[in-house]
Amino acid sequence: MAAKKVLAPQGLFRQGTSRTWLDDNGYFIIFVVFDSSNWSKGSCLGVGIDFFWEKSEGLNDIFAYSYGEREKEFCKYSGNDDEFQAKMEEFAEAGLRKVIEYRKFRDLDYAKRCLEQKVSYIPENRRFWEVYDLAMICFLMGDFENGVNIFEDYLDILKGSFYAGDVYIEWHETFYKHCIHHIKPCLTSKEAAQKMVMDMIKRRRNYFSSKPSFKKMNKEINIPVACGAAK
Repeated sequence: MAAKKVLAPQGLFRQGTSRTWLDDNGYFIIFVVFDSSNWSKGSCLGVGIDFFWEKSEGLNDIFAYSYGEREKEFCKYSGNDDEFQAKMEEFAEAGLRKVIEYRKFRDLDYAKRCLEQKVSYIPENRRFWEVYDLAMICFLMGDFENGVNIFEDYLDILKGSFYAGDVYIEWHETFYKHCIHHIKPCLTSKEAAQKMVMDMIKRRRNYFSSKPSFKKMNKEINIPVACGAAK
């Protein structure tokens, strides 16, 4: 398997028997996924970061693209094994290059700059989780006042998203209430906000590490120190 040949020596592990390979980085995980198709035999490549702080209930038990995207479009298997193997090795090498790039997010200052840039590139009427992620990383690294201001912006975005045209989006209002009743009360100090995010990370990591397909996850959380971040 091309992914095993290229990714395993670099410390990534396979998620069970899936087409997904994982790189555990403490407060975030990098996933390299060789997606299949319902219509053709073959694969495409996606590489992304998912942060371990909690989001809405439907997202807490899966990995989603908090940062990153599809890197290679679908490559159809034509029946030539050698040709397809070579293509998948090319995909795996491309995936590894993105993993190495995304490992820089271990530096919280670097991660914050990347998230700020991502938010700035997105039109205001399309911003959503990007703003939430930026607030959470500010809390994690001890940038408290900035985090509070960004989180208030997120609450405004979330409150204004209950309806898409005439369609009511129930989970948006549910998550807004969660933010008001469970997150906002923790924003009393830098230390309280850091602890809140660390507790989120621990809960979500514990959820995944309890599953057989994630048994290779690190048992200890290693969060780099930046701007007074919690250890």
